[in-house]
Amino acid sequence: MKLLVKFLSVFLLALVLTACFSDDNTPEVVAEKFIKDAYSGDIEGTFDALYVPYFHIPGAVYIPNELKTKGVDVNDLIKSKLKIAIDKAVATTKENGGIDRVELSNTEYNNDHTRANIKTTIIFKNGTDNKSDFSLIKVDGKWLINME
Repeated sequence: MKLLVKFLSVFLLALVLTACFSDDNTPEVVAEKFIKDAYSGDIEGTFDALYVPYFHIPGAVYIPNELKTKGVDVNDLIKSKLKIAIDKAVATTKENGGIDRVELSNTEYNNDHTRANIKTTIIFKNGTDNKSDFSLIKVDGKWLINME
């Protein structure tokens, strides 16, 4: 009986550790979530996954002086452009009966694993598909869709 209790204790500990350390910050998870957010119309989720190098400073958005003096909110500017693309993605989803599944290729990394490329295929419920290539970059330990 003691052996069974020890075995179950070790098994439960391994299960808890695995659950605690499951990584939802991988290029694959980020790319799939980005697609699902975009095709469902989630502008905030889509925006949060983007890396726009000209504007990106960890913890803040860099605003060029010419835009500052004109009072332009760069986040709103990017979101307004993003909304146009997301509206098209939502319309495509509706036209094709919704998303059935997202398939991802093997991830290709650079030498230091700070950049990744993934090919994706969105398969809609009516059988049509849409293929995309994603470039991702790791910034401050977080994978983001690279908009360079």
